[in-house]
Amino acid sequence: MTDTKKPAQAQTKVVETASGAVRITQPKGKHHRGVTVLLDSDDVRDQVGGFVNFLRERAVVGLAVGFIVGLQAQTFMKQLVDSFVVPMLTFLLGTELIHKHFTLHSGTTPIEFTWGSFIYSFVSLVAVVLIVYMLVKILRLDRLDKPKEKK
Repeated sequence: MTDTKKPAQAQTKVVETASGAVRITQPKGKHHRGVTVLLDSDDVRDQVGGFVNFLRERAVVGLAVGFIVGLQAQTFMKQLVDSFVVPMLTFLLGTELIHKHFTLHSGTTPIEFTWGSFIYSFVSLVAVVLIVYMLVKILRLDRLDKPKEKK
């Protein structure tokens, strides 16, 4: 036995707007409950194409990837500092350096300067910069940049 029912026809309405025509199609039948909107305007297509070109020209995707990689690199560098640099600094400079400070009094208000913590952070920064520089040079990552084309 074959099914002789005809498929339900879609109802289409065309609406003219300032930017062009919009065709609204609403399918009929129990399996189709949605509304499909088709944009027939060249202006709308140009705007979408312009947005895609903007993304390409401004390298937004590359920026997003760089941001994600940068966050992971930050996590890695923090762990590197906590696991290796801080213990080495503690071994070389002692555990008391981070707690060194001097206090000035302004009237009855004491003002504390934690110079030991500053020195500790500075030496840690220099160590991280040296490690990153050595990694870039050893892995030759500086050669990955393409030179800009001359016009």
